[in-house]
This record gives sequence, structure tokens and C-alpha cells, in this order.
Amino acid sequence: MRENKFRIKLLRWFLHLPATYPVMRPFLDLLNLKENPAFRIWVQFLLDIMRQAYAHKRPVIWMNSFVPSEMAYGMGAIPFFPELMASLTSYMGWSHRPIAKADSRLSTDLCSFYRCALGLALEGFLPKPDLILSSSHLCDGANKLFHYFSKTYKCPHLMLDPPYHESSSSHQYMKEQIKETVENACHLLHLPIHRERFSSAINLSNQARQYMVKINGLRRSIPSPFPGSEGLSYLAGMNFYSIGSPWAIQFYQSLYHFIQNRVSKQKGYLPREKFRLLWLHHVRPYYKNEIFHILNEREAAVSFEESNYLYWPSLDPYKPYESLTHKILSNVWAGPIERRVKAIEEMVQNYSIDGVIHFSHWGCRQSCGGAAVIGEWLKEKNIPYLILPGDCTDPNNYSQGQTRTRLEAFIEMME
Repeated sequence: MRENKFRIKLLRWFLHLPATYPVMRPFLDLLNLKENPAFRIWVQFLLDIMRQAYAHKRPVIWMNSFVPSEMAYGMGAIPFFPELMASLTSYMGWSHRPIAKADSRLSTDLCSFYRCALGLALEGFLPKPDLILSSSHLCDGANKLFHYFSKTYKCPHLMLDPPYHESSSSHQYMKEQIKETVENACHLLHLPIHRERFSSAINLSNQARQYMVKINGLRRSIPSPFPGSEGLSYLAGMNFYSIGSPWAIQFYQSLYHFIQNRVSKQKGYLPREKFRLLWLHHVRPYYKNEIFHILNEREAAVSFEESNYLYWPSLDPYKPYESLTHKILSNVWAGPIERRVKAIEEMVQNYSIDGVIHFSHWGCRQSCGGAAVIGEWLKEKNIPYLILPGDCTDPNNYSQGQTRTRLEAFIEMME
């Protein structure tokens, strides 16, 4: 017991030391030498953002994943996404302890991303926030848990509450809400409001978006040049975390050239591609599991993922509040489910999809609620469909045998 406590204390000290991250970089660069260049940039980005967050030379804003990261970069603050840290913890096989810690405080019905993040916070592993900013759209548990975080850390909590329907009045309401939130945040953090800095963040966002459009176009190629398992990990992570920063341009430009090279050689990520799949929902299990191994064995490529669907238009750098309003309100996963179904129809057509997997993450009302409705629509189109229940960060909710049985039955449907 004493040895375990000592190791936890040592790890906590190691993480909080800003010098840790530049020291780790050459070792991780060497370790990831065989990975594609974009993945290496993702690792470098994480090291840099963690170093800045723990160094605390600028204000740190905790945000949930659906708050546009351009807001933090535009204010000159450091964004920090606890959910993303939870997925990394699970990926490294360390999620058992923080989840167990959080389960003593919260219901186990809550999304395991948040339970893991809370456990990490309670154990003192995360950098202290100066401000917490959350949004109610898509995730119904975000505002409540982030309010709990604000009480834990005794720091202010600002909330965005996007309207359900998109209209001229809802746009005006959202724009005023974003403007007020930014002004309040800058006041609380003692930061000046620089419209030029916001314009710069929007400009960087647009430049990254241009490469995202190109990447999504290349991924229509047959065979599939880029694995969906990676699209649901570091690519989705950069979508949430880096947009509005120079890192995003570097990352998406690198990934574009990597995929373009594979397409020019007509090289798929599988030796042979028999089926093309669409993965619905933003996430996948991040702990060790067999899902993509089973699909690869059966020559079923995950050709595209719903999380990488580009739903927002090009933004206006001279109108940052209006731009962020457009980005939030154009999200197809918010509002009537017909918007999401229309986007799925577009993806099915654009990526020549043979079958669709809807991963229904335990505790996520957003991912589970519309699954049956989407299934009815796909049934009318004669597209094989699988609702795959599971958990993204808690391996205790993963059933290896049942998952294999469901996936193999689904693939047989397409044969």
C-alpha cells in the first residue's frame, strides 16, 4: 500500500513538473519514428499543451469538448479538455483507479469519460483551472459535472446554452451569449480583449479547415487510405483541441500529404478491402480491445467516421462572435435528429458505404438516444446496421465475446 501511494505521488509530481515534457519529447519522437508524421505532431502538441498548462504562465481554461477551442486561443488562454485526458488515461491502461475513485462520489450511470476525469482531478493529476467553460449542447452531463469541478477547484464557471432550433433569433441570442461569455472570462482572468487575436484564431481555424476538406475528399478513395481507428483517436482529438492554433495547420497539412501519397499509390490501409464501413458517434473504446482487429480480419475497412464530418462553414475572421455562433449552431448532432440523418445520408453516399456501425457509449444519452431512429432510416435504404453497445474508457463494461459475436454477425449480413 505504501509503495503504491509513493508511486502515485511520484507520478503526480512528474506530471506537474513543466520540465518533464521537453525531456520526454525526443524519447517519444524516437519511439514513434515509424508512425505517420501527423501522429508525431499530435504527440508533440499534447506535450506542448500539457507543459503550458502545468507551467501556468497564462490562464488555464477547462472546457468540455463541444466548446469551440477558438474561444480559448482567441482570449490568449490555454485550453484544457478533461475528457481528452480521460481517453488518454484509458489508452494507457490506467483508467481503473480514477474511475473507481469517482464512483465513490458519483453515479455509475454517468459517462465514464467524466468519471475518469473526476477521478484524475480528485487524485491531483490535472492542472488547476483558472476558469471553467462548458456548453450544454450535445452532452447533458457536461454543465453539471463542470459546475462540480468549479466547486472543487473554487474557480468561476461560465456556461453556454445554445438554443435547440436554428433561426435568425437563435443566432442573435447565441452571438450575444458568446460575446458576454468572452467579456466575462477576460474580466475574470484579467486578460485584455484583443479582436486581432480573435481574428488570428479564426484565420488559423479556416486554414486548418481547408486541409480538413481536402483530407475528407481524399478519404473517399477506394481502397480506404486511412484507418478509422486513427480517425477516432488522434484525428478526432485534434478536431476538438487544436483548431484555432498553429498546431492545427501543421497537423492537418502533414496528414493531408500523408494520405495524398497513399491515394496516389492506390494503397489502402488494409491488404484487401471487401467492405466499407461508416462509424457513428464521436468515440471508440480507447483501452485494449479487439474491435478493429476483428474488422480488419474480415476485410472490413472503417472508411469514415461521423466525428470527422465537417459541419461548419468557413468563418469570418472579422466577425469572431458571429463565426463561433455559426460553428456551434451548425452542429448536426444538436437539434432535430433529421439534421444528423441528413449528414449520415451524405456520408453513406460520399464514402461508398456498405454498412454502418453505431457505437453506443454507456452513459451517453446523445449517442444512444437516436440510434434506433437512424436504424429505421438505414433499414429503408437496405444498408446493414449494427448498434454496438460499449464503453469508451471503462474496460469493465467491455464484453469481448459478445462484441465479437455481434461484429461477425454484422459482417455476415453484408456478405
